[in-house]
Amino acid sequence: MSSLKCEGKLDFLSVEHKQKLTTHFCKSGTKVMPHELAIKLGTTRPEALAIITVLGTEGLSKNQLLIYHQCDPEVIADAIPFGIGFPDLPWFCPLCEEIVEDYSELSFDVMAIANDPIEFI
Repeated sequence: MSSLKCEGKLDFLSVEHKQKLTTHFCKSGTKVMPHELAIKLGTTRPEALAIITVLGTEGLSKNQLLIYHQCDPEVIADAIPFGIGFPDLPWFCPLCEEIVEDYSELSFDVMAIANDPIEFI
């Protein structure tokens, strides 16, 4: 089990938050998106995004930028490693098999995938 020392990085987390996070990330491959984490912890989406960002920068998770296309805005069309920027245009949508020329046709979210079980301390 990997450990994440939250002091100095995620000071807004209470003991209860840390316990909930440790329980949530008890298995390798656990996935979470910011809105899910915010609901689970009772925090804000920006705080949940901060947690995901710290997990990625500490090497505890593989974070992905999820790409959605307006052809089906509820379905993930693609995912690329988080931190490399937005996809290059033109971009091919595998859902509708159309070429996207404008970022306004796309929306994005983030997902963290835990490399190992994580204990938040």
